[in-house]
Amino acid sequence: MKWTTRLIAILLFCIGICSSVHAESKVEVKTINVGDIKMAYYIRGQGKPLIMINGFISTMSLWDPALVDELAKHHQLILFDNRGVGLSTDTKKNNTTIPQMADDAALLIKNLGYEKVDVLAWSMGARIGQQLLIRHPNIVRKAVLCSANPGGKHEDKTAERVESKLNNPNTPKMEKIGLVFTDDKKGKLAAKECLARLKTAVAAGTIPDDFSVNKETIMRQNRARTVLWSNDNENFSALKNIKNPVLLTDGRNDIIDLPINSVLIANQIPYAWLAFFPGGHAFLFQEHKQFADLVDVFLQ
Repeated sequence: MKWTTRLIAILLFCIGICSSVHAESKVEVKTINVGDIKMAYYIRGQGKPLIMINGFISTMSLWDPALVDELAKHHQLILFDNRGVGLSTDTKKNNTTIPQMADDAALLIKNLGYEKVDVLAWSMGARIGQQLLIRHPNIVRKAVLCSANPGGKHEDKTAERVESKLNNPNTPKMEKIGLVFTDDKKGKLAAKECLARLKTAVAAGTIPDDFSVNKETIMRQNRARTVLWSNDNENFSALKNIKNPVLLTDGRNDIIDLPINSVLIANQIPYAWLAFFPGGHAFLFQEHKQFADLVDVFLQ
């Protein structure tokens, strides 16, 4: 009888712990004034602050939950929606440029009360990350730039057929997802598994149900990342003045931001690290454990 009572007590204790952990893992989205917009964000994990800047028409919910789980073990993650994306507001006038979005991220960091953060930026977010390092170096400790592009005459341009599909607001979502993973058995499996993790995380409430991007924002971001960025030669020139430690990473078979772009940036930033992974543009989702391990080492 005593063992039965003890067993029940242990089970109740374990259930209590599990319930507590589950409750803590529920996402809590907040908004904060950032200049002339309201920016939506959520915070996850413990450790040194790490702000995560997502890419073209990507909300804070489109980070692979498996990657977020790995990074949250050692970092306090700050995930947010860029202006006009998802739950963040925008201005009536089109102020969407890569430098402006870098200023938005800097003001978010300051308004949240952080003096200095680490940065993990992917795709178009890595362009924003470069500008953040250039325009606001004092609030960045270290930065990881994933699938980056230097802009201007120095960029190795994306194939026209790929760019056309990526920028077309009428391209089906699944077709766009196919561009960020490799077009082979392993890439297709990685895409399927990533989508399944997103669906599960939304159902569990561990990430926001926040995937909506309107056509006006798509057009604004498209102009910022193509027309304006392709004519910006100052970004590449300014990279040589960066003194923050920077890690460049990419997938060996990235067809959106070609891997040579990461090499160009790494050669321009003094003492930058450079690492390549199997996979395409979304290599950090496909190889989330190996990527997170490298990030942990670099951000020590």
